[in-house]
Amino acid sequence: MRRSVHGFVRLTRFQEYVWFVLVTTFLGAAVARGVFGWPLLTVLAANWLAVGFAFMINDVEDAPDDALNPAKIGRNPVSAGHLSVGWARALSFLAAGLAAVLYASLGFWPFVSGLVCLGLAYLYSVRSIRLKAIPGADLASHALMLAGLQFLTGYLTFADGLAWEGLFPVIFVMAISLYGQLFNQLRDLEGDRRAGVVHTASLLGPRIAYLLMMSWFGVGVLSAGATVFVVRLIPTWVLLVIAGLGVSMLWRPLLRVGAGQSAIELQQSFQRPIEVAVALGLVAWFAGPWGLSVLH
Repeated sequence: MRRSVHGFVRLTRFQEYVWFVLVTTFLGAAVARGVFGWPLLTVLAANWLAVGFAFMINDVEDAPDDALNPAKIGRNPVSAGHLSVGWARALSFLAAGLAAVLYASLGFWPFVSGLVCLGLAYLYSVRSIRLKAIPGADLASHALMLAGLQFLTGYLTFADGLAWEGLFPVIFVMAISLYGQLFNQLRDLEGDRRAGVVHTASLLGPRIAYLLMMSWFGVGVLSAGATVFVVRLIPTWVLLVIAGLGVSMLWRPLLRVGAGQSAIELQQSFQRPIEVAVALGLVAWFAGPWGLSVLH
């Protein structure tokens, strides 16, 4: 029993997306002038479940391939034998069903955008279609289901129509998602090639894929700058909180930087601290005033 519970926790891979979903959801809500409360918490939970479904069904469908890859077999609880295919698939669809129910409680358009996200998550991994194995489609579907549609559901929870202020923030989250996808493909490139997996990075080759990855990172940085200085979406005090958290979290990775590290290894050590700092800053923005009002 304990082994199955542990396998289920590993199947969700919650730690890999918990902070980024906070960023995408809260930025979408911020553009729509959303406030802290049950609707925000509901759409956040729905987005966590939807992204969780994407990761879970991916492990179910990838289990045969991961079993042949020494770098991935232990990472996937299905291929490692810690969770049966049947149970893993059932738990995956349970997460999708709960997400759909929560989206439906928020209104028609959050429900529609949430269903599109869940549908993409399924098509991304299911072996009969497998968007993740179609170069180009792998990037587009990844950016939509793990960033753009999370932003959109957060936005549509509080607004009915689209606003130009959302352009730069949504480009930011989608560009960072594209950077992250190419980063993961490059990190796993050798193992994927041995397993016969085809994706954008394997088609382009490591050099061009790396240049494309850094180009998307540049687009993300520029869009973040436009979000701050053109749209002026985020208050100064929130930016200061993010900067302070970032500095406090980055000093340890800086101390561990070694001369022999590759560019991929170097970037990986800084990704999570920055992601957490931004997420916590946005949480402070939404929950801080609410907390103060409760105390008073």
